[in-house]
Amino acid sequence: MSTNTFDINGLSQQEVLAAREKFGSNSLDYKKENGFLKAAKSLVKEPMVILLLFASIIYFISGDFGDGIFLSSAIVLVATISFYQDSRSRNALEKLKNFTQPTCKVIRDGEIVEISSEV
Repeated sequence: MSTNTFDINGLSQQEVLAAREKFGSNSLDYKKENGFLKAAKSLVKEPMVILLLFASIIYFISGDFGDGIFLSSAIVLVATISFYQDSRSRNALEKLKNFTQPTCKVIRDGEIVEISSEV
């Protein structure tokens, strides 16, 4: 790609700072949600978990505490593994998002410079 700027000087650093102050930065601001709460809600809504919880309640009501405790601990173990996997997936997606940030080429002070699109 050629580095010809067609005699365009572009913006100076002071003009860039003044434009950012007047118009704001070129980024999207959104509410960051709590991933743990979202994962907990989806886990509670899972039909298999509901079925297993009712089965453990039935064990406790019928007096078979050993099976009830075993089933309850299995539910907690599966939920813990699910939360761990969800956390790792969210972290991987966040890193991928940071890795794939779009860039653009602009003319600043008469030179072509590559910057992040959000700046």
